[in-house]
Amino acid sequence: MGGTPVKLFAVDEHEIFCRGIVACLSVLPDVTSVGSAGSAAAALVHPELHAADVAIIDPAMEDGLKLMRELSREPGPMLIACVERRDEDLLLSAIDAGATGFLDRVTLTPDRLAASVRAAARGTGVMAPELLETLYRRASHHSEPRTAAPALNERERLVLRLVADGHQTREVAAELCYSERTIKNVLHDVVIKMNVRTRSQAVAQAVRQGMI
Repeated sequence: MGGTPVKLFAVDEHEIFCRGIVACLSVLPDVTSVGSAGSAAAALVHPELHAADVAIIDPAMEDGLKLMRELSREPGPMLIACVERRDEDLLLSAIDAGATGFLDRVTLTPDRLAASVRAAARGTGVMAPELLETLYRRASHHSEPRTAAPALNERERLVLRLVADGHQTREVAAELCYSERTIKNVLHDVVIKMNVRTRSQAVAQAVRQGMI
């Protein structure tokens, strides 16, 4: 998190799981506070949520997706969805609700949690490999006609592929011998071309349409 103070918030109806997330986050360098709530309703009225830089949310809980959509419509925390890999529809719904980071509840570790929070605090996102595999599997099993995919050039596809594999912006830049600014501009253009809000949504759409 580069020395910048970060405020975090966790929303999960499973008390033990939520406490575990809070405990892991509380010991991270540069984290100044970690708030929590056991329901979407309680989180929505909690002042620490709206002041947070990053929020880890279980979209499967009651009104979890609604909470994410509301937060994504206002200047607020970056959203990390913590989902189970088997729930393909929920994963896609979390992407559409504005999440930028995605964690698998089954394989979640303190290191993965920390990496995802750090990425979100920088304004980027990380998708657990198991969840990316879920998207690929869904794409391969659904062959119904889809709307025409937007035309992406070779560089845009390559950048999106590397982002889908979990590489950070600076890693993509180093891999392709471009500046970070160039990679950010490429991703900005991709998001606009694909008519989505985030790079995570761009990755999901690209996978579903067989573009990467």
